[in-house]
Amino acid sequence: MRAITINTLLGFSLLLAGCGKKANAPTASSSSPAAVAQPALTAWQQGDQSAAISSFVATDWSSRPLFPPNSPLSLSEDQFKALSNGERQSKSAEMMPQVDSLKRLAAAVAQAGREAASKGDTVLARKHFNSLKQCGAALNSPDGLRLVQLVGQGLQKLADAELAKIGQ
Repeated sequence: MRAITINTLLGFSLLLAGCGKKANAPTASSSSPAAVAQPALTAWQQGDQSAAISSFVATDWSSRPLFPPNSPLSLSEDQFKALSNGERQSKSAEMMPQVDSLKRLAAAVAQAGREAASKGDTVLARKHFNSLKQCGAALNSPDGLRLVQLVGQGLQKLADAELAKIGQ
């Protein structure tokens, strides 16, 4: 049941994000801005790898919020610690599949960058790796969950290593 609810919320977030380029403006049906990471994550979870990678690379990672307000990934570390033990366990169970999807999507973006580099398209490769680096920096915000920060740090290191291979 929980997976259906998460998928429904993710789909709804995608609809909100797709309703125009005003990602930070409230919509008529929501008082919250659209989450910038959601279109890429939704496409990934729906199995559309190509669209997910394209969306990830096209995302403005400096925009906020990164995640929907109802997502456990949008919590700060202090907010997470303030939850009851049961709430923390529930949020953790919700969070782990989302973190896993984000990491698998980032790995696919890195692979697409490597493939572009192997074909001699360093411009496209840099675009993929720079997007990973920007995403990593956004996730590594001191306002976020420590787990999300660690994922961000990992993405930044991966991007730096890949950029170094193609001569930034």
